[in-house]
Amino acid sequence: MNGANSTWQPARLDDTNINTENPSWTVPDTELWKYPTGEMGQYGPNYKTQYTCSKLTFCNPENAPEDSGDSAGGRKLVDAFSQQDVWKLASKELFDVCDFTGAELLGTTSATSCVEVVKDDLTTEGEKSYYASKENCEAGQKLAVAVADWESISIQCAAIAVHTPASSRIRSCDCDFNKTPFSPRYASLCAKAYQESCFKVMQPGDCCETSTCFSTLETFDTPEGQEYELARRANCDDDIPGNCYNMEGTATDVSADGSTDCCSQTCSSCGSEVASGASFEPCTSNTPDAMTASCGKLTRYSPDNHICDFSKCPENSHWGSEKESVWKYMGINKFTDKEIPNDGGVTDIAKPTTKKPMDMDANKSDSGAPSSVSLVLSVLSAGFVAALL
Repeated sequence: MNGANSTWQPARLDDTNINTENPSWTVPDTELWKYPTGEMGQYGPNYKTQYTCSKLTFCNPENAPEDSGDSAGGRKLVDAFSQQDVWKLASKELFDVCDFTGAELLGTTSATSCVEVVKDDLTTEGEKSYYASKENCEAGQKLAVAVADWESISIQCAAIAVHTPASSRIRSCDCDFNKTPFSPRYASLCAKAYQESCFKVMQPGDCCETSTCFSTLETFDTPEGQEYELARRANCDDDIPGNCYNMEGTATDVSADGSTDCCSQTCSSCGSEVASGASFEPCTSNTPDAMTASCGKLTRYSPDNHICDFSKCPENSHWGSEKESVWKYMGINKFTDKEIPNDGGVTDIAKPTTKKPMDMDANKSDSGAPSSVSLVLSVLSAGFVAALL
């Protein structure tokens, strides 16, 4: 069920500690809250999401107002015993001005009945609909709705639980949301998908109290972890460098406090077999003149990519100046002895050669050597996921 008024605030948890949907259909207190009406927000037009395979439910509010009659500004008070009509308007333009020309009456709420709008799994993703009360439309009792595919959203939310490094919930064995409630403003569908995925990879033990547990995918000594790691390696391109992150296993998916190593590891060598919790983030673009590259993010919420500076790598390391690997990746020739300045044996590989740099990675994506996230998570809406936990 999708509630017309999203989830309850404050939360009303079900038996799995997941917030439930609020179906209240009423006149909003526009100074405190209002229904999404397709207005432009910080991240684009603001629509209520209805999932495929769901019922968008409109019901009377539970609590009667303290006073009666019409309030200032034409806001009509609605209580549990009112009758509230639900109309589907013909277009966004008519919806914006509360013009009911060509509108369809879907039903009327009462003390004992609600109005439901059903979307099946064949509904077109992105389909938009506009609902309003004819009596109170101008007072704000109107709702703009966009359809999203329930399976796609479930997959995206479930993928957060299998991220490496793992979330703090998995570190502390809190997949049941007993220690930290799931954010109440996010859809119960997402919370449920995350919770089910979380339980599948959680490894309870003494580590729960110290918040140091690894997921089954972060350790090579579990069947799931071994299968996951071998599948990851099969897609590696070891000609592309990257950041071998969290070799000490101290980071979570949002902490950014793991170790970084751009110099000594390849995609194949950096993984759970060498260190539980380690994660390889491949470089996706480079700057040959500076001998730097953009190589993944340290957290799910990081605004910027981690920059690997290969000019600072030890010369004998895998991506150091004495090896061919970094020069091949940058698309420039390795310095010859005549080109190396005589400054006491120190080679500054950040200095450009006379060769014209080749833009080897202008169109590369993470598919060159997928991170742990890209194996399971294609796209997460920034606004949707960014504050999930």
